[in-house]
Amino acid sequence: METVATRLALRAGAVLLVTATAAAAQTAGAVPRPVPVHGIVDGYTIVQTARRYLGVRYVLGGTTPRAFDCSGFVRYVFQRHGISVPRTAHEQSALGSRPDDGDLQPGDLLFFYGGEGAQHIAIYIGNDSIIHASSTSKRIKVDKLAGKGKERSWFGQRLIAVRRLLPAEGTFTIPAWTALTAAAPSEGDDPFSDSGLPWLF
Repeated sequence: METVATRLALRAGAVLLVTATAAAAQTAGAVPRPVPVHGIVDGYTIVQTARRYLGVRYVLGGTTPRAFDCSGFVRYVFQRHGISVPRTAHEQSALGSRPDDGDLQPGDLLFFYGGEGAQHIAIYIGNDSIIHASSTSKRIKVDKLAGKGKERSWFGQRLIAVRRLLPAEGTFTIPAWTALTAAAPSEGDDPFSDSGLPWLF
C-alpha cells in the first residue's frame, strides 16, 4: 500500500528530475524538453495542436502525421492530449454534448453530410473557420465554415451536427522551468492531494 512518505518521495524525485533535466540542458546550451502533465484540456489547446499539422497530406485511411483522413486527424489530435476518440466520423458524432445553436466554441467537432449521414468531420477554430483533412485539397487546411452571400461555403450548407467534448481531463506539455514552478504546492495546499495538478502526476 502506498504510504504518505512514499508519495512524498516520488513527487520530490519528480521535481528533482525536472530540475536536473533543465540544469543539464542549460549547461549544454540546449532547450529543455517539455514536461507532460495532467490537467484540463480546453478547445484552444486542441486548436493549437491541430494547427501544427497544417499541410500534412490527405490519404483515405490515414491516422498519423505521415498522412491523415478527416476522422483520423481528429482522433490523432485529441489522443495527443490523452482524450480517447473512436476512429470514424460516424462514431465520433455520438460523443460529447450538443451545444446550443450558434454557440460554437474552439475545439468543437463539426459533422457534415456526405450522402450517408456524417461523412466528414472538422474542428472549429473560431472566427467562422475550421481545420480539417480535406479530400479535395489533399492536405490539412483551414476553411471558412459558413461564409456570407455568394461566398457561402460547402460546409455551411452541409453542417448536420456539432458535438462538444471540451473541456476534458487529459494531458498536455509545459516547459520544464514552468513545471518547476508548478511542482511546489502553495501555502495551505495539501501536497498529497491528487486534485491540485500542479504536481507532475
